[in-house]
Amino acid sequence: MRPHRLNGLALAAALLCSACAAPTAELAGYAPQPVQMPGQWNTPTNAASSLAERPFGSLFKDAELEALIKEALSNNRDIRIAAQRVELARAQYGLQRSAGLPNLGADASATRSQAPSGLSATENLTSSSYRLGLAMPAWEIDLWGRIASLSDAALNNVRASEALRHFVEVGLVSQVAAGWLNLLEYDQSLLIAERTRVSRVESLRIVTLRFNAGVVSKVDVTQAETSLAQAQAAYAQLQQKRGLQENALSQLAGRNPGPLRVSKPLERHELPQALPAGIPSDLLTRRPDVRAAELSLAATQANVEAARKAFLPSISLTGFLGFISPQLSQLIDGDRQAYTISPAVTLPLFTGGRLSSNLQAAEAQQRIATEDYARTTQGALREVEDALVRFQRLREQQAAMQTIVKASQERLRLVDLRYVNGISSYFEVLDSQRQLFDAELQLTQLTSGAYAAVIELYRALGGGWTPQG
Repeated sequence: MRPHRLNGLALAAALLCSACAAPTAELAGYAPQPVQMPGQWNTPTNAASSLAERPFGSLFKDAELEALIKEALSNNRDIRIAAQRVELARAQYGLQRSAGLPNLGADASATRSQAPSGLSATENLTSSSYRLGLAMPAWEIDLWGRIASLSDAALNNVRASEALRHFVEVGLVSQVAAGWLNLLEYDQSLLIAERTRVSRVESLRIVTLRFNAGVVSKVDVTQAETSLAQAQAAYAQLQQKRGLQENALSQLAGRNPGPLRVSKPLERHELPQALPAGIPSDLLTRRPDVRAAELSLAATQANVEAARKAFLPSISLTGFLGFISPQLSQLIDGDRQAYTISPAVTLPLFTGGRLSSNLQAAEAQQRIATEDYARTTQGALREVEDALVRFQRLREQQAAMQTIVKASQERLRLVDLRYVNGISSYFEVLDSQRQLFDAELQLTQLTSGAYAAVIELYRALGGGWTPQG
């Protein structure tokens, strides 16, 4: 063998080895740090069970609320968009998976050409060629698993989109329940405001009689009128808030704005005495958004593997099976059968930095997904802790406010008696009315807030929703 041929083979072998070599150290993969999960919650709670294990209907036994949730899950636009994103991810996965399979197509062609019969020929030679059969375009044989890695990434993206759809569903259920609680709170507050208004109408009547009798001055009358107007203004403001909440709930349910009526008042709903939260590590499997972040991280890891394997040689195969004939009438005769098989090897010798940049981009995406996974997990931990703290402290405030309401009611009763007997001024009556009204409204808000904390904890723990039959 000639020396220059030996040198050519040596050069080809060196190029092949360089193509098959792993990327340089500066392009090495990124090793994600595991998320550290605490062993228990900071707020004391029962770790033997979890609120998320219960169906939502066991938290608030309200048929009207459950019907509204069902309607929202069926008609909400965000739910429909999330479902279509899942379908989009599935279609993209199907496209990526098909890249690893050969393509076959019918191939029929006719060629007629004319060319000189020789260098000195004065006449042209005319020829025809007909072809019919099955053709296989260039099919890359996934020798190193690059296409399989891309398929794994696409499949993880499908699973991540499914988890995100579940997260949207859980969030929607929580939003509907929280909005429903707001309606109950506003209805309870409207009852208090109406009762206060009626009471102040009676106070104005008494003060007017006493003024006409010359017992009190005009100042008491104006103060009573102001107090009544304040109650009427508070009633109108509560009606405004309720109307806005009705519109928000209607949108969540996928319907046009309209009135919503509730039959079971807030005070008839039972509030749990304690909320079991299980253990923090349960969030890694229960929370849909944490699961979606984990699957997205797995997808980026598969993309990094595919980017590394792109440095290796690619092997493709092209083929044809059918008939070839110079005459159309003899095309499908037995002696016209033909086939071709054309393997090819492609070595990425120089790409202008494209492969290196692609790997760097994939590794950057992996680092982003790692941080997003850690951020999502820490956010889930915080939301659970916030809900536990909120529920515990709101329960304590609620108990204290109940005492304040009872004391304010007794104070107003006593001050009314003292005023009628001429012992107290009307200012004391107004102050007692204001304190009682404010205390009753705050008690309603605290009660509603405690219910909202239950819903928030249920969502934060990754609880789903099971329709009740």
